[in-house]
Amino acid sequence: GIRWHVCPYCSKEFKKPSDLVRHIRIHTHEKPFKCPQCFRAFAVKSTLTAHIKTHTGIKAFKCQFCMKSFSTSGSLKVHIRLHTGKALK
Repeated sequence: GIRWHVCPYCSKEFKKPSDLVRHIRIHTHEKPFKCPQCFRAFAVKSTLTAHIKTHTGIKAFKCQFCMKSFSTSGSLKVHIRLHTGKALK
């Protein structure tokens, strides 16, 4: 069967050890991924990658309702909720 990897803090189970390592950072507040351009640090590498785009000035994600531009798709999704009225999850 599958060997589950269990969080020692909350007993949540993960199939992949890498998912457990990333999850444990919630409990330890470890943020090993540092932005080279500012003081911010992140627990997940993909979050740092998205953050770095805010420094480039490139805003490739455009709102279909008001044409405002954003540097990440996540920022655009949050903004679009202002137009659609959908609540944040």
